Amino acid sequence: MSQTEKVLYKDISEVQLDTLANSHLEEIHDETDLMEYYDGKCGLFRFTPRWLQFFNHPKVFLISMSLFIGFQGTISTGFIAVGLSSIEKRYDLTSALSAVAAASFEIGVILFILFTSYFGGRSHKPRVLGVSMFVMGIGSLIFASPHYFSGEYKFNKTSTELCTGNSTYERSCTDPLYFFYPLFIIGNMIIGCGVSTLYTVGLGFIDDSTHPRFSPIYLSIVVIVGIFGHIAGFGLGGVFLSIFVNPLTPTTLTSDDPQWVGAWWLGFVLTGILSIICSIQFFLYPRRLKGSREYDKLRKEQQPIEDQGVSFQDDHNISILIMIKEYPVYAWRIIKNPTFIFVTFGISSASFVIQGMVTFLPKYFEIQYSVSASLASYIIGAVTIPAAAFGLLLGGITLSFFKRLSVERLALCVFLLTLIEILAPPLFLIGCSTNEIAGVSVNYQNSTARTDYQINTLNVSCFSYCGCEGTDYLPVCSERVTYFSPCLTGCPNAIDDDGYYSNCSCLNRNVQAKTGKCTDDCTIEIAISSILFFLAVTLIFYNNIPFVKLTLRCVADKDRTIALGIQSFVFRLLGQLPGPIIVGTIFDLNCILWDETDCGNRGACLEYDSVSLKYSVVALVFVGTTLSSFFFFLAWIVWKCKKIPEK
Repeated sequence: MSQTEKVLYKDISEVQLDTLANSHLEEIHDETDLMEYYDGKCGLFRFTPRWLQFFNHPKVFLISMSLFIGFQGTISTGFIAVGLSSIEKRYDLTSALSAVAAASFEIGVILFILFTSYFGGRSHKPRVLGVSMFVMGIGSLIFASPHYFSGEYKFNKTSTELCTGNSTYERSCTDPLYFFYPLFIIGNMIIGCGVSTLYTVGLGFIDDSTHPRFSPIYLSIVVIVGIFGHIAGFGLGGVFLSIFVNPLTPTTLTSDDPQWVGAWWLGFVLTGILSIICSIQFFLYPRRLKGSREYDKLRKEQQPIEDQGVSFQDDHNISILIMIKEYPVYAWRIIKNPTFIFVTFGISSASFVIQGMVTFLPKYFEIQYSVSASLASYIIGAVTIPAAAFGLLLGGITLSFFKRLSVERLALCVFLLTLIEILAPPLFLIGCSTNEIAGVSVNYQNSTARTDYQINTLNVSCFSYCGCEGTDYLPVCSERVTYFSPCLTGCPNAIDDDGYYSNCSCLNRNVQAKTGKCTDDCTIEIAISSILFFLAVTLIFYNNIPFVKLTLRCVADKDRTIALGIQSFVFRLLGQLPGPIIVGTIFDLNCILWDETDCGNRGACLEYDSVSLKYSVVALVFVGTTLSSFFFFLAWIVWKCKKIPEK
């Protein structure tokens, strides 16, 4: 037994080493080969059976990573975006508050991303990913916990909202539902903590384990599966929202009813449990997959000359104290890289817009096209996400034909970003015609329309005798004008269960009111916007893989995981964290009708000024995409001046 073997593996018995030497160690010539042998076997500790080595392959690990990123997309984007309007309605939250709950995912990532990208990159990466997936599952279950703590959802029957005379409705002020609000923040932060390793340690491990020529395709597949996770989130979220929030409670409500709240929590419970179960597989992978060391040498040939000074080495035997001392050196070397900085700011600007709009996209569709939450989810999942997958696949395939990231390829990406700016205005300006709301956007008989509409402050003679104080929002439509409720329309009679009301004192004689808001047929508008969405999302995600590869290639090989961590920290801090909060605030600023809780506090928004909301969103998207194009253009200029070694 050599002295090197004794030092490195003194915990292995001499008998074990002798046995290994007889069968395998004759092919091992130095310390690196020995580390390759022991670090490269699938199993748990010393349990490494031969049949388990079948899984020691990048393609198998690709499946595991795909499950992780798929569940992450389903939870953090799909289910949250789809269920946001239902959560607002159920727990009396404004869009700004719900946006903070959604953005708390980014807070969790930001708190851990620098730590996990550095120490996780120098630890046993697959096991780090296993712990992360387990933590993500726990966070998902916590996010769903308010459903179990808040009791059953209570709603008013339509018959109690009729004009019945001088009687008044009494509301019982119970504990405010927003007491459960912190659980959404805590749960989503824990989800973010778990996901913090996914795009740094996870993508870095895949890049380590694959040939540089095929690495873009592997990365494309992983991110595409993440996009299909969003498909599952939007699609399954739509299915869950078509189920009543209390599935075991019989109800006469339909999904088109303003009081309807779907089972927003069900998806979080299912994916949380599955994530915990699937996290076990990562603990069986080796520290490095077979052949990964050979690919290290090939990657160096693709780096600029000035970035080749630091050679690759395994750091998993370095002490934590040394890692802490070295971190500022690595970070400063990365921050001084202008290409890296411009690409990071470009991604930050784009993610500000993308994350903000994705979070509220289902709600935006509900408002602009007068569709239910479940239908909005189906539309987005069926149109937008396949376009993203197509763009990612196309970008990864085209990049695989380039041995190096050429300046012409970057110039094309900048051009595509400019096309996105051109598509944005017509995309978000499309929408159905706006219908009027009595007492808000149009006069209510002798009462002047007001934007601070509160029921208790209106004094309209046609329903003043009805005793409508405290009535809930149960809109009815008559002659293209939406009224707050049958009571505030002066309707004493309901025509059976058909949803029609007669003899309404606030309407013209012989004119009936129908349950629900006034809506138009928006089929053509939805079709046009779907086409524009498909084009825009394809262009956005076509650029995704090239810029990930640019980040990996514009820094030294040893710095790649740290660079991804720093980049993720910056674009989440400057882009994905404030994006949803700003967009949620924009939604609140365009609210023209607020709900009132039983305790007299402001609740969720009931109606928005859809026209004003359109222009606000267009302005935000235009500014964000313009900044993104500018920073990527600067990255193209800097990269153009770098010297790439020629073979």
